[in-house]
Amino acid sequence: MTKLCTVTLVLLLALYCRAEERPAAVTPQQVDEIVDHLLSGLGDYVFPEVAEKLQSQIRAHRSEYRAISDSNALAARLTEDLRAVGRDHHLTVSFGEELGVQKEPTSAEKQHAHAFDLADGHGIRSARRLPGNIGYVDLAYFSPDSDAGTALAAAMQLVSGTDALIVDLRRNGGGSGETATALLSYFFEEVTQLSSIVERKNGQPLERQKWTMPYVAGPRYVGKPVFILVSLRTHSAAELCAYDLKNTHRATIVGERSGGDANSSTGGEIALGYGFSAMIPNGQTRSPITHGNWQGTGVEPDVATTASDALVAAYKLALTDAKPSVESEGLTKERQLALQDPQAALAEEITGFQKK
Repeated sequence: MTKLCTVTLVLLLALYCRAEERPAAVTPQQVDEIVDHLLSGLGDYVFPEVAEKLQSQIRAHRSEYRAISDSNALAARLTEDLRAVGRDHHLTVSFGEELGVQKEPTSAEKQHAHAFDLADGHGIRSARRLPGNIGYVDLAYFSPDSDAGTALAAAMQLVSGTDALIVDLRRNGGGSGETATALLSYFFEEVTQLSSIVERKNGQPLERQKWTMPYVAGPRYVGKPVFILVSLRTHSAAELCAYDLKNTHRATIVGERSGGDANSSTGGEIALGYGFSAMIPNGQTRSPITHGNWQGTGVEPDVATTASDALVAAYKLALTDAKPSVESEGLTKERQLALQDPQAALAEEITGFQKK
């Protein structure tokens, strides 16, 4: 399992597994140790000049931290101070999850995480055919589970016969980068470089290229229109999908600007001691096309609309742009009715009854 998947697995475990008992209060001496570990970890923050500012911020408030005895309050204050300077939502100090950070999850923990993820559809809220032969896949997150690829292949198989596809990432907070890459791979015929991850380790830069997969478990979706729905609640790996598909002109992005989280922590969380851990991004995405990313700005949609109106807007475009793969009187009528009133067509698809 990759480090990124391990971090995501820890987050899933946190939803239903209690960490071993930790002191609810910390002493000033313990706070000093926690802060020292945090200062050391900040040295590998992705932007060296910002790393120095982050360290200065933490040092400036050390006496205030020593006066905080409540562990959760201390974690919240450290997080607030880091984000005030870094403007990076990935910068996080947590309390109560150190057990999952320090070691590989046990077999029992992995089984619990798998069961939870399975019950949550491996992040796939739905995959279906909309009236007019338009495919629709709604993804809540990119699952780190070993069966995530199989679930994704099943969803892509279901929509493979449609004439255009809408992928809904409006409520997707990110997750496994590997699963996100697997989704992207369905939209390219040839192996294609999508981006690079430029990270810092021990103060030194290191670049790793990310390419589409040469093999996917389901049918590829190529030669047909693709629309990606985004909103302010679209973060991290979900933004990566939208950004790469936008820059390669493989999809039309519809909705609001996304959250703006392009930095990543390729090494996972670091332990600070006494039940505290920190997420310190040491990597950033870099597009071979733009030579930049969406950090702080978000992914700009090609078609700007509110998050609530994005599905209808994309559905209209899909119905207009799609080229029917099969000539059928029934399909033609279905498309015409959907174009006349897209909202009614979507409502009928959900309820099974046409609005009068």
